[in-house]
Amino acid sequence: MVKITTRSATVGAWLGGTGRGRITAHSGTSVDLAGLATDEGLTPLEFMDAALAGCLVLSVRIAARKFGWGNRLTEVAVDVTHTKAADEPSRVERFACSFAIEGDFTSEERQQLIDEAHAICTVGNTFERGAQIIDVEAK
Repeated sequence: MVKITTRSATVGAWLGGTGRGRITAHSGTSVDLAGLATDEGLTPLEFMDAALAGCLVLSVRIAARKFGWGNRLTEVAVDVTHTKAADEPSRVERFACSFAIEGDFTSEERQQLIDEAHAICTVGNTFERGAQIIDVEAK
């Protein structure tokens, strides 16, 4: 029998009147929030890029296992660069994803892994199709 373990899906952000903030996942980890380009930590846009890059590397591994190629995958890296829209409202217009997939794969197989990763990546699917944002009462 397979045991499924879940994590909290809640993440919070805190920012004082001055200085850096903090992003804290209720699953137990936290990281500095950079409010300025000179601050340590990640900016909100870097968190979006990181979420997409992280989801895609995990999705490539899932795809490799799905295709029976898991033992051939030695490493995968994804760099994500965003481009902001020139018009209002303020938003990201495009994410460019650069994949480096190491292992014994043909060019066609690498492309299959990339295509499947995009198909199963929850973060990428959310960015492409959008999500409803609602406000709820604070606890």
